[in-house]
Amino acid sequence: MNKTRSLYLAFIIGGVMSQYSSAADKSPQTDWLKDARIGAFMHYLPRNAEQFAKVNDFDVEALAKQLESMGAKYFVLTLGQNCGFYNAPNATYDRITGYQPGERCATRDLPLDLYRALHPKGIRLMLYLPCQTPYRDIRAQKAFGLPEGPRDQPIDLAFAKQWAEVIHEWSARYGDKVSGWWFDGGYQRIHFNEEIATVYADAVKRGNTNAIVTFNRGVPPSRYTQAEDYTAGEVVNPFGIVPTSRWVKGSQWHALTFLGSGWGKRDVRHPTEQWRSWFQTVVANGGAVTLDIGPNMDPKLGPIGAIAKEQMEQFRAIVQQDDRQIESCRTQKQPNKPDAVDGK
Repeated sequence: MNKTRSLYLAFIIGGVMSQYSSAADKSPQTDWLKDARIGAFMHYLPRNAEQFAKVNDFDVEALAKQLESMGAKYFVLTLGQNCGFYNAPNATYDRITGYQPGERCATRDLPLDLYRALHPKGIRLMLYLPCQTPYRDIRAQKAFGLPEGPRDQPIDLAFAKQWAEVIHEWSARYGDKVSGWWFDGGYQRIHFNEEIATVYADAVKRGNTNAIVTFNRGVPPSRYTQAEDYTAGEVVNPFGIVPTSRWVKGSQWHALTFLGSGWGKRDVRHPTEQWRSWFQTVVANGGAVTLDIGPNMDPKLGPIGAIAKEQMEQFRAIVQQDDRQIESCRTQKQPNKPDAVDGK
């Protein structure tokens, strides 16, 4: 490692650690997540120009009313993923890639509009973003200096600094309007590491020092990096996986799974009582749960971005319980079990 790089990392790491307590110190920044218990996650990912245009039609008020009626305490929106379309403007991304405003980054600021609809209802907003550029956009890969091709590409610190500029434009714009970030694809096979996690966390924290952050490597709840505040917790079959305490080596225990038959689906896959029993045990032991729900993309079926009635009803039923039920679960501590890894 050369001297310049060493000084850069020392500056970044020192800056991040001075802004917030390390996860190992069990930062109170995650207290709200524990207290919230449950939130909803939405893969709103336009795959082509036609779907991208529907970002302008996303009915934030309709969705906010649904989330409130369901009992969701926070909502996670995907900014974008593999296809190369983003649900918010980003001049830094446009500058680096050479795209025109509105060509790949929406001119509508969907996260900001969502915040305005959610905040009066006491629902927090969080954002999702991959750890690298969309792998189905060769132009973006080339612009950021990555190998080209439809798969996750190896990344390094030089790339991370550029991607952090994109992250920071969003984090600076939203400030405390965004309570947390969930970064996807932080796999060891692409050379994601502690240094890169620290750079990304710094990009987030400079926008909001209290924002919580995690990095997903496609495994059940586990502490992955020193820069994270809570566990990414991505699981497919969650019922055998429950916390034995609130903390996982200093990270807030959190699990993300899908309510439907797959990520972004609009049906339901398990009986409500099975979900309720698992959820009660998780929150009784200090954990939090995020359930993925599918958005409506067909105006004939209702507002764009709305949740299916079947999922709304099941989500609401999962949440409905009293403190006596939770208390009865506190002593039912079960060991964590291995779970299948989703290749999302």
